[in-house]
Amino acid sequence: MDPINSNASIDNSLSPKPEQPQLEEAASGFSAGKEVTVYEKSQSSFLNLPELTQRIIIRYLGFREITHLKKVCKYLRDLVENDKAQERAWYRQFHSPYQYQPKTIVRTKDEQQLRNWLKPFVDRDTVESLLKQQKSIYFPAQLLFINSKLMSQCKKFKLVDKAAILHRDRVKTATFSLDGRHLITASFDKTVKIYVQKDDGSWQPKVAISHDHSVLFANVSRDGRHLVTANVDRTARIYGLEDDGSSKIKATITHARRFNSAIFSLDGRHLVTTSNDRTAKIYGLEEDGSWEIKTTITHTCWVLPANFTADCRHLVTVSRDHKVKILSQGDDGSWKVEDTIRESSIILARLSPDGRHLVIFVKDFVLKIYGQGAAGPWVEKSTLRYESFASIKFSADSRHLATAGWDGKVKICNLQDDGSWQEIATMVHDDPVYLATFSADGRHLVTASDDNTAKICNLQADGSWKEMTTIVHDDSVHSATFSPDSLHVVTASEDNTAKIIGLQAGGFWLEKVIVQHDCAVTSAIFSADSRHVVTVSDDHKVRITELWKND
Repeated sequence: MDPINSNASIDNSLSPKPEQPQLEEAASGFSAGKEVTVYEKSQSSFLNLPELTQRIIIRYLGFREITHLKKVCKYLRDLVENDKAQERAWYRQFHSPYQYQPKTIVRTKDEQQLRNWLKPFVDRDTVESLLKQQKSIYFPAQLLFINSKLMSQCKKFKLVDKAAILHRDRVKTATFSLDGRHLITASFDKTVKIYVQKDDGSWQPKVAISHDHSVLFANVSRDGRHLVTANVDRTARIYGLEDDGSSKIKATITHARRFNSAIFSLDGRHLVTTSNDRTAKIYGLEEDGSWEIKTTITHTCWVLPANFTADCRHLVTVSRDHKVKILSQGDDGSWKVEDTIRESSIILARLSPDGRHLVIFVKDFVLKIYGQGAAGPWVEKSTLRYESFASIKFSADSRHLATAGWDGKVKICNLQDDGSWQEIATMVHDDPVYLATFSADGRHLVTASDDNTAKICNLQADGSWKEMTTIVHDDSVHSATFSPDSLHVVTASEDNTAKIIGLQAGGFWLEKVIVQHDCAVTSAIFSADSRHVVTVSDDHKVRITELWKND
């Protein structure tokens, strides 16, 4: 069994396999002088419907139901396979920001690049069979589904070293572009390096951008077309990234004091910067490729990092002036403050991906969750109290919320039907927890702790959360990240290793391979197609490693 076909990634308590409908012999009788036929134990047969109607009905089913439907009989199995219903249902599990990734990955590759991409897990005959379906509108979903299925079926991965990127000082960030073909690293050595994947799968350096001062951070837009760097000299630059890996400065942004963040919207068409100079600035991408300032949001104290919603139409800024400002973009492209919420001693504020919920952490570790009322203003829905705080994260569907604390506790809250939030699960570590983050499908949560462990819990069919696996290291775990398809986790530890764990049938997780460094591993992430892992270590080195089937 594998976690995709057995659907262990959804929950580990599956509904019974549906039985093939059978027509029973009907009983006859008379009522009001008329003959009446009663079907006491029968229902209209799905199999008697026209095939087009059957296809339409199946498209309303979820991934779990379609997986079971394939097992009923050969006719239904063929119907599901010919309509690519399972692949499409799997693809629909992911919310819009994540659905964009498979399209980008597949559509940016030509036929030979697709062959090379499939090679680590797919035999030659299957590759050629898949490429014949390249013109189908369902081809991206089908290809990514097969890729995830084959990777999940692998019990062990083989590591193939693709590149080692050296800096002269500690590496601040390492980020993939959405199509997975560009890697951008930023270091305290005042440089940003861009590596590009060639057609043969190798990685080559393309650009090294030097700065006069240390780079605070570098972020790449989700579409991989733009890069922003922010420096300690109070300037940020937006670069356009060309297909050949070259770059060109598109805009220079200045603040009077230190930058706190520079973040792209998910569609890559907006950028927000925040600073200690008490302002946030929104820039927009113009039709001619230039970037122009759209608005400046003013606070009376320094501004913490801001965040966009998934639809890119809403933004929240938060400041030490006890104010949270919620902005919306109008149809004319302008940005206006929609509402202002005042709370004393705000530590942070986050909008949910759907823009309908706002969480504010205030002094004394009080968490307040707001929702937008029917009349427009934001109203407080829930107040929760904690003993400490390290991080907070919404799930992609905005229905779950996880907080991680220095007290070693991770608490999970679920959205209720009345708009309130209820704490329903607590995970406990022996030492502080650095983070807790959800998988892209919202079905799993992983933690990273100073107690040398990472823990994974799964969402159950009844809405509860169950702890499934503890990943053990020999030293602190700095980070733990899911693959974009939610089927693997990579951890980064002070013990010089990164471990890759995969989801198995029954909802359990299996260690598949260990990436070894000479120094502590500070971060580890997957590429958008889950095929590459990038690890960053304290020896100023970034490694790109490709995952292959271990024959």
